[in-house]
Amino acid sequence: MNRWSPFSLPLFSTAGVALLWLAAGCNDKSVPPTKPVQIVNGESYFPMHDGDIWYYNSGNFIYQVDGDTTIDGVVCKRVLKGGETDQAWTVNSQRFAVHLLEGFMWLDPPLDIPLNLVKNEPHQFSSLGLVAEGFVSDADSFRISGTLTFGGYVKRTINLVELDSCIQLDYISKTRIYFKNGTTLDDDAAYSEYYARGIGLIYNGDIGLDEAIINGVHLPTAGP
Repeated sequence: MNRWSPFSLPLFSTAGVALLWLAAGCNDKSVPPTKPVQIVNGESYFPMHDGDIWYYNSGNFIYQVDGDTTIDGVVCKRVLKGGETDQAWTVNSQRFAVHLLEGFMWLDPPLDIPLNLVKNEPHQFSSLGLVAEGFVSDADSFRISGTLTFGGYVKRTINLVELDSCIQLDYISKTRIYFKNGTTLDDDAAYSEYYARGIGLIYNGDIGLDEAIINGVHLPTAGP
């Protein structure tokens, strides 16, 4: 029997047991519980001023915030990719949310990143993607679900500039596409995203940041 049992301990005299208990009592020092690592000041990782722009993969992917748009009754920030509407975002002290993807898929509920995530505590998500009216597609809708986990604070280097306190977000997701002919297609994925404070997304496995212009300032910079 491998399970620990008090009956498996050697026999001690009564005096010996008493001394062991006394020693344990003398050495017993209460250790305060470790404070969990949590995202702090989460809004700062998702800037979205009008005119903010991000260059990825040597400029092959360019995203820019371009004023307001309304998605399902919610006023969002419109995000252009290559000059065309690609996404729509909102952010507040509780969450960053994506309401529109690829310019024609609106999400119900929005895909969000809670800004109070605790390290290594998975957050479950699920959203139905609906094809915008008037968009021609063989797909009718899709369901994306899975877990999002805050992996902690990490350092990343861009253009020889070391960025500390970046947040790592780890995803395990499953997407099922529903086609109009009644068939479905499933896709599973596991990947990580990295966000820098005051800059936004810097890497997700597919795209890496070259430079961002946030509120008129070129980033990242090495400082004074």
